[in-house]
Amino acid sequence: MSTESFLVVAAVLFGGFMVWRLRPAWGGSRALGPARGALREAKKKLESAKTPVERALALCEVADACAASLRANSAVAYYLRAMRSDPTSSELVLRASRGLARRPHALESLLWRRLGAEPWSGSSKSAAITALRTLAAIYEGPLRNRARARALDHALAAMGEPPRTAPEAEGSSDVLAAAGGTDEE
Repeated sequence: MSTESFLVVAAVLFGGFMVWRLRPAWGGSRALGPARGALREAKKKLESAKTPVERALALCEVADACAASLRANSAVAYYLRAMRSDPTSSELVLRASRGLARRPHALESLLWRRLGAEPWSGSSKSAAITALRTLAAIYEGPLRNRARARALDHALAAMGEPPRTAPEAEGSSDVLAAAGGTDEE
């Protein structure tokens, strides 16, 4: 093969890659039309919000609309701004976990940033506990990191919170006992 044919093949591959990367912008505009309308309306509510609590809820609406229109990074940014507007609200953490349920890595990043921004005591303790519980659930579920989940359970216990799940059994016979069975089965 000559050098020109390699260049043609590389150009075709690059063009195919660009078409694949830009496909959400070209197709699906009709499907995302309602989500874009909801985003526009949510931004109007955000402009009219007066108090920090109203602003936080309006930011969550914008973030929910961004998440619905498949803009995870924008959704994370709006959820984080909402949590900074009202750091004591655990409802904002729950809304973020519902909005980003299909994007566990984005939710993980958001919750760690939230936990790093505010103290885990005082008025923001309930929001921190909700974030810890949500992170532990993510690590037990889609992200599959049981060591991190157990570490977060220990952090919850150190804060005086009841355990998130039943204590994990150590041996195989303990697993059977925890499941309700016996060794004879």
